[in-house]
Amino acid sequence: MPIYGVKCNTCGKEDDIFRSLANYNDLPECCGIKMERVLSAPMVIADIQPYISQKTGEVIKSRSHHRDHLKSHGLIEVGNETAKKKASYLESKQQKESLRSEIAARLDTIK
Repeated sequence: MPIYGVKCNTCGKEDDIFRSLANYNDLPECCGIKMERVLSAPMVIADIQPYISQKTGEVIKSRSHHRDHLKSHGLIEVGNETAKKKASYLESKQQKESLRSEIAARLDTIK
């Protein structure tokens, strides 16, 4: 859903609103009148700066080249690893109880 900037011409209050394209003209009210839409520039992300790969020594020149390089060499960026599934509370509780029972049984054989 697009984000639109709006401003009240009476009090000067500015806000960002979410509206579907079907509700483009559905603007909120402030000070008893409809707020006015404010035009803003879209966000543009620049391409990455060239860098030398620590794996192969080649120069990586763009984001797409970076993605292809990582994929072709089986590399993963720090922070983009897949999360490991954590054991549920019941599974971890059962594992702890099992471990305690095993430790107790081994201690009984030592005596």
